[in-house]
Amino acid sequence: MSGTQVNGAWQDADTPDQNLLRGAKAIADKIDAGIIIMPATPEDVEALQPILMKLGMAAPTHYLSIYKNRRGKFKSVRLWCHGKLGICRLDPCFLTDHNHNFIPIDNLVIKTEEEEKFKPTNFDDHVVSEAYEMVF
Repeated sequence: MSGTQVNGAWQDADTPDQNLLRGAKAIADKIDAGIIIMPATPEDVEALQPILMKLGMAAPTHYLSIYKNRRGKFKSVRLWCHGKLGICRLDPCFLTDHNHNFIPIDNLVIKTEEEEKFKPTNFDDHVVSEAYEMVF
């Protein structure tokens, strides 16, 4: 994964896409997935109210504008998220097109067997064990 900067027009963009990339346009041609992270505006939150009320959730703080998704099903869409910037995390909530129309998607959970090999096995201190369980 790599990243680059956007140009000064990002604040006025209705549809964030490759035109916001700063510098060489060849970047947009070479990538397999193109995503721009944007803050949710008050206008976005207002337009999302019917979806938020139906889902019973708080307003998202950010969205991923997915403008390119080579070999993928979804492109020209927005993945709305709750941002936890203090820990550099975005929790996905729901998907829409650029006109705020809801797009149903499956909740995909990937489980691997390798997770078990990283779990410590001999904790002597009960407090440390509880802290581990809270984090993982």
